[in-house]
This record gives sequence, structure tokens and C-alpha cells, in this order.
Amino acid sequence: MKRLIINSAVFVVLAYILSTMLSWGYTALFKNYKPDQSKKNWTLVRKGDTLDYITIGSSRVFHMVDVPLLNTLTNKKGLNIGTSGSSYADNYALLVKYLERNKVQALILNADELCFHSTTGYTYPFKDYEYMPYFFEDTINQVYKDNVPKWKYYVWSGIPLSRYIEFNEHYELGSVLWLNAKKPVCKFDTTAGTELLYDMNYKKFLRTDTLPVQKDTLHIEQRDELYFHKIISLCREKGMKVILITTPLFTKGIYAPANRAKFQQYLDRLIREEKLTYINFMDVTSLQDVRYFRDMTHTNIEGTRIYTRYLARQLKDHF
Repeated sequence: MKRLIINSAVFVVLAYILSTMLSWGYTALFKNYKPDQSKKNWTLVRKGDTLDYITIGSSRVFHMVDVPLLNTLTNKKGLNIGTSGSSYADNYALLVKYLERNKVQALILNADELCFHSTTGYTYPFKDYEYMPYFFEDTINQVYKDNVPKWKYYVWSGIPLSRYIEFNEHYELGSVLWLNAKKPVCKFDTTAGTELLYDMNYKKFLRTDTLPVQKDTLHIEQRDELYFHKIISLCREKGMKVILITTPLFTKGIYAPANRAKFQQYLDRLIREEKLTYINFMDVTSLQDVRYFRDMTHTNIEGTRIYTRYLARQLKDHF
């Protein structure tokens, strides 16, 4: 019995050491190489950019700020690093890593009800699998601690290899060693990071979709507010100007008027506290037309280009 206990203990220790060493190997390998070409991976491995601005947020930035057009209209150089379904915590982690290797003068950040209620606004608000190579870096580790279940955080901390095992489809060793990674065709513009929504018939709006929502459901999540302020603080540490925007929503079918008014009051308070520049396109009359929207929360290519021209005119005064 005693020998069994000793052997078991030795096995556990050796397994832990092996797990830790393999984790170090995975981390070293995947920090600078990503086998797939997702938008986030494309952003994480960039280095040497010197830009006038970047835009960040969820799909409502990724698909709705036409950066190539914006660059042409403003005569500035920018990049869209927005990613689908990403909360402010996710935006913060991405921004931390991007600014380590690139220089930017201004951040354009989206702010709306979805941003401040991410658990219902997005399916997977913090893409924990994207940042595994940086898990033990202090800043990123804190983001994990705030955004994943406690038991999972401690399992990943105590058994480092477990985080790569759980998300092995994102960290395939064979794709690196044998260079046979299956790289999907990038749908986004790899020069500026925007992916325009060309499908004009994606969503056929019904009459019930365009009726005002009467239920008052506005709710602000503390974690979203916390990471909003973290983003602002990070930019100030880097000497960057922050410009807050609200990209268009089809307001006739997404939020009750009472919600809109309450949220705008809340956002106005944050803007005053942080002394931010703010450009709001929520209520631009010319954009409140079904033909400019792909769905309730995204403009199609036609709406995006109209909106981007409005944005360019406003930005000329703020850059």
C-alpha cells in the first residue's frame, strides 16, 4: 500500500512537470505563430504598425466602419481591429497585446446598450481561447480571472496544459510542425481589417420587427463598465486620444424609447466623467431606413458607406 502511494505521488509529480513543460512549449510556439487566419489572430500577430487611429468594438465596428473609405476621406492611416461578439473585456485584452508592438495616436471605440450588457448582447463575450499563450502575463491573467468561472481559472492555473487541451482545435501542433494548416479564405480586408456585409437580402424585416419595443429592460453590467474604464486608462497611459462613437441601430425595432433615453443619460455621464469626444449616429434620420440595414444591429454595405461618410466629416474636426 505504501509503495502504491509513493508510485502514485511520483506519477502525479512527473505528470505535472511534463504538463508544465509542454505548456511552455505550446506558449512559445503559438505566441508568434497562428495557424488560422481569424480576425483576432490576424490582429494579435501584427507588429510595426504606425497609425493615426484604430477602431475597436464588436461586429458593429468590424462590419460597420469602412476603414479603407475612412482613410481616403480623412487622409489618415487607420486599421479596424473590431471582432465579432466581443465585450469590452475582450477588446481590452486585444488592445493590450496590439499596443505592445504597434504605435497608434487615437482609438475610436463603440459604445451602445450591447456593449454594456455583454452577457445577453453577445454569445461568447470574452473569447478566452484566443489569448491562451498570454495567460500568465499579469494584465491578461487578470482579465481571465474576471471573466471565466473561478474553477476553470484555477484548473488552467494549476494544470497549465489543460487550457491548450480544452481548445486543441485552435492550437493544433501538427499544423505548425508539418505546415499543413487549413487556412480559410479571409473574408475581411487584410489591408485595413474591415469586413463589409454585401448580402442585401440577409434579413427580410417584418412589420412586427419594426414596431417599438415597449418593455423597459435596460441593464448595465458592472464588469462591462469596469473594462470600459480600463480601455480609457490604457489609452491615456499610451498618450492616445479616445473618440467614442455609437454606430447605427435600427431603433424602431430593437430598444424601447425609454431604454434609449436612459442609456443615453448613462453614457452622457460617462463621457463627462472621462472628458471624452463623442460622435453619436444612433439618430441620424437618413440612416433610419430598412434598406440600409442587414439586420436590426448591422448596416449592410450601402448603409455602412453612408455612415462612414458621416463619420469622416465629424472626425476631420477631432483628429
